[in-house]
Formats: sequence, C-alpha cells, structure tokens
Amino acid sequence: MSARYQVEQTRVFRAPRALVWAIVCDTNRVDRAAGLAVPRYKWVRDEDRLIRHASATELGIELEWLEPPYRWIEGRFIETNRFFQKGPPKEGGLVVTLRDVPEGTEVHATLYVDGPFWVGWIQKPKFSRGLSRYFDAIQAVLDRGAAEVRESDEPAVVRARRLLATTHDAVAVGPRTPVDEDILAVRRESLARTPVDPAIAERLIAWIRERPDDDVAQLRPFELARQWEVDRRDVLRAFLHATQVGLVDLSWQINCPICRVGARLVDDLGALDGKSHCGACEIDYEIDFARHVEAVFPVSPSVRRVVPQLYCASSPAFLPHVLAQLRLVPGEVREDEMDLPRGALHLRTLWHRRTADLENERVPASMTVRVGDEHIHVEIEGEAARGAPTKVRCENASSREVVLLVERNAWSADAVLGTVIASMPEFTSLFATEAPAAGVELTVGHIALLFSDLTGSTALYEKVGDARAFAIVEDHFRLMERAIAEQGGAIVKTMGDAVMASFASAREAIAASFAMIAAHDAKYASMGLGVKIGVHAGPCLAVRANDRLDYFGTTVNVAARLQAQAKASEVVMTESLSRQPPVRALLEGMPRREFDAALKGIREEQKLVGIDAASLGAPSEPSGARDPEHEAARA
Repeated sequence: MSARYQVEQTRVFRAPRALVWAIVCDTNRVDRAAGLAVPRYKWVRDEDRLIRHASATELGIELEWLEPPYRWIEGRFIETNRFFQKGPPKEGGLVVTLRDVPEGTEVHATLYVDGPFWVGWIQKPKFSRGLSRYFDAIQAVLDRGAAEVRESDEPAVVRARRLLATTHDAVAVGPRTPVDEDILAVRRESLARTPVDPAIAERLIAWIRERPDDDVAQLRPFELARQWEVDRRDVLRAFLHATQVGLVDLSWQINCPICRVGARLVDDLGALDGKSHCGACEIDYEIDFARHVEAVFPVSPSVRRVVPQLYCASSPAFLPHVLAQLRLVPGEVREDEMDLPRGALHLRTLWHRRTADLENERVPASMTVRVGDEHIHVEIEGEAARGAPTKVRCENASSREVVLLVERNAWSADAVLGTVIASMPEFTSLFATEAPAAGVELTVGHIALLFSDLTGSTALYEKVGDARAFAIVEDHFRLMERAIAEQGGAIVKTMGDAVMASFASAREAIAASFAMIAAHDAKYASMGLGVKIGVHAGPCLAVRANDRLDYFGTTVNVAARLQAQAKASEVVMTESLSRQPPVRALLEGMPRREFDAALKGIREEQKLVGIDAASLGAPSEPSGARDPEHEAARA
C-alpha cells in the first residue's frame, strides 16, 4: 500500500529573504545534506521535449526517475518533483516557501516521498536529520556573516556564494579532499618567483588548501577578485602563472547562448571545432570566442584530487540569472509576487522556444504574461511602491505544457571570456601555442584591434648605423609592449616595425594608443622617429597561424588600413567608433582631423577621425579602471 511520508520544518533566519532563499533552495546542497545518493543524469525525449532522466542506488535498490524542470520564484518559493520509473517510491520532492517576519525570514520546508510504508519508515528519520543539520549549518553562517553581505543588483545566488565562502562547515558547503602538502609547498615556492602580487598568491594558495571541493573544482578568477576585493586582472595574472607552475589547470568551458550554462568543457582551444550543442536547450550553435568561451581553472589533480559530485542538476543555484521558472499546464493561470529589478528582462519558454524582452525603467506594479503557441505577450502597468513586489499573472494559453523563465537580461557573470584572456600579455607569452586547430575558424563577436607602425626608421639606420638603429627599434617594441599591457591588451604579433595588439574594448585600445605615442615621443621624437596607429573594433575570426592565436577578417583589415592613413603621433579610427560613448568621453577636447578616405578592400569611402596625440601624455586613469564598453564586451 502506498502513502505519502513527509518531514516538515519551520525556521526563522535573521537575514534578508532573497539571501536565505538562495541558500535554502540550493537543492544540490539540500540533497547532499539529506544523505541522498549521487545520481547519474542523461537527457531523454518525453513526447516532443527533452527532460532529465536520473538513476541512483539507494540502500542497494536501483532507482530511476524523471526530473522535470523545477518551479521557483527567487526569494519566494521552490517546488521540486521526482517521478520514479523504477524502484519502490512513486514520487518525491521538496517544497519550500519563505515570508518576511519581524525577526527576519521564516522558512517552511517539506520533504516528501510517496511509496510503500517501509520506504517512509526508513527515509523519514533520514530526511529529518538531514534537513535539521542543513538548517543548523545555514543558521550559523547567516548569524555570523549575513549583515556583511552588501545589497547589490547581483543575483541572490551570487551574493550567497560569497557568504558561504566564509564557512568551512561540510554540511553547508560540502566535503574537502586532502591536499598533497609537499607538492603544494614546492609549487608555492615556484609561484613566489613569478611576477605575481605576493598577497594574491598567498590567498590563492590558501583557497586551494582550505576550500571545499565545490569551490576548487572550477575556479573563476574574476569571481574570486570580487570576493577578495582586488583588481581582477591581477588575479587573472596570478592564475595564468599558477597554471604554469602546476597549481591549477586551464580549461575552456563553452557556455550556451540561451541558458548561459556550460554545455561542454575542453582542455585546449585546439579541441574546438567551431560548433557546440546544448542538451538543455536542444540547440546547435556556432561558438563565439568573445561570448561563449570561458576560461576556467580546476585545481591540479597532482595537488588535490577533486571529484565533483552533482546531487541535483536542476538546482536554481546553477542559474543565478533566472528570477523565476514556472511550469504551467495548458489553460493554467497563476498569480504570484516577484521582486523584479529595474532594467532589462528576458522571458522565454524552455520548450518550443518563444521569447519576449522587456525594459523596465521602473519596477512595475503589475505584469501580465500570456504564453501562446507561437509567442509570449507581456503587459506591465503602473509603478510599484519602493520595496514593494510586482504582482505577476501568468497564463498558459498554448496547447502544451510550458516552462516559463524570467531572466535578468542585463546581468553577466564574472566570466573570463575568450577575448579578455587572449588580450592578456601573460597569456600570449605563457600559452603561445594555445590556439584553434589548424583549419578551424572561431567566430569572435567583438574585439578591438590596434595596428601601429614606426616612422623614420629607414633614415635612422642610415644615420646611426645598423647596430645602434636595431637596438633603438628593439627598445621601441619594449615601450609599445609595456603601454599595451598597462591598458589591458596583448601583442598578437609584430611585422617588421609594426605591432598588432588585441583588447577587450575599443576604449582600452585607444587609451593604449595614447600611452604608446607618449612613451615613444618622450624618448625618440627628437631622433625623427614617430608612431602612427589605427584602431578598429568589431567581429572577426580567431585562427591558428604559425602555431599561435591570430585574428582574421574585415575588422583586422580595417584596423591595418586605418594605421596606413595615420600621420606620426596620430591615432586614426572611423567616425562611428569615435562617437561611441566610452570612446567619445576619452577623446573629448583632443585635437582632431576629420577626413574621408578610401580603404583598400572596403567598397565605400569611409569617414575617418585622426586624433593628434603628440605631447599630450598618457591618460591618467589607472589601467585597471572599468568602463561600460569593457563590461559590455564581457557580457
């Protein structure tokens, strides 16, 4: 005889509701604390959709179940279901609701299983102990550190991760495999001999040694930089050198453009074939090196052998940008409250993809979402009172079950994307052969490229002789490399007296141009030498050339042609690039030359702007400064 057996707990946590939700509703952690077995996941077709199929062994019994997408609203509730196809249980799941109370946040949680009486007799005490242990661990973490978590526009899951990084409690954050202290000590000494900030090096060593497996299985430098409140490029520089000395490895995660989750992981760029597939979204897509390829750093197995264990693949913690995920049967109408942020929202359905975009200058008082067979229709009304939620009505007017997602469209994770890491000078020097396979072209959606050339060098050789002139030219290259690196770029290659460099944003490339001209003119202008520079930004292809990473395409050609149009101590760009807000702010008040020119290989005559950088000096802004275009390039 089958019956429902459940465990219920109610707790009050002294912390904001969104933060509590992010930890309590991390079902991967809950399932681990509850003592559930680690499942094996695969995608199976259920009628006209893909759904997760899982299997595991509990108490010597083989279990198989379907795991449909969970229902949740950030800060409000989560409902999970497992529908068993093999084994004594028929169904199981977790329901958690949260509400504000004077003391903080009240959480009511129910773990349940439907099955024979003996299943409930065995599992009910196990669930009760596991849930109590997890809540006790969370309570300790929140009591100690919740007040120090700053309010921000970041997803609650991201803020919660930083809070959990302050505890070592295995119930809250998982187990920690041992470190080989002898190997760690040797490689720590090697890292100390590199040009890495010693304070950052020591923090990295401590993190590798002390943090649980989940935190070191796939390290993300920019996320740690935010956690440690230090410059992100300094942290990335430390990781590149740490890879060279064997503390961490460098892998490339290919993120899906729709769900933003890693769809594939490769050990080197040569393993990429230009296309990838996401099982969750059931799409094939062309890989964009600037948007989809993320550098991640697992701890080296020789230092610490970590085997990540996935207890629940459907956890909201893996989708921090998703505010809500609602599953609705045909004809279902539901009304909820959501804490919507200002800014861009993206709505989509998981199956039979339908999308809608919404730009919220204000938090709406109400939002109505109607999902049809071919579209999503959204209406907003009024403005919510400060701190008040939005009343949301969702209707499934289609003929099929739908899963509706409401996402933060403007938020981007702290990801080290392909063009960002490829524009680090340490990457180009330490990982010179890291490039696509021969014959493979990776799309780069956006990159800024700089071409410079040295003028007057022929006369210099005649004037001072070959040896002296060669030494001056070599010193010129060192000056150019230093200025490029200080502004966040990297030299792709040199060609005679010319330099090609890459940057994540046009603003960085132009700032580097000014620094290059200032550094060169201060030392060599009196000898009749000059630097002329062209800058352009846009899409191109990443390729392997001479066993190194190189770029190919119209953006590359235009940047080179612009350099040919420049005069000594001048930076030339297109007029359209000069009007982009981050660039326009940098150029304000500088002498300029506006002209039209025909560029070889470009059909139409171009409107160009030449900026006279002679005697202006390098920009005073620090190289680590963040600008909107750079952030947009990472999104």
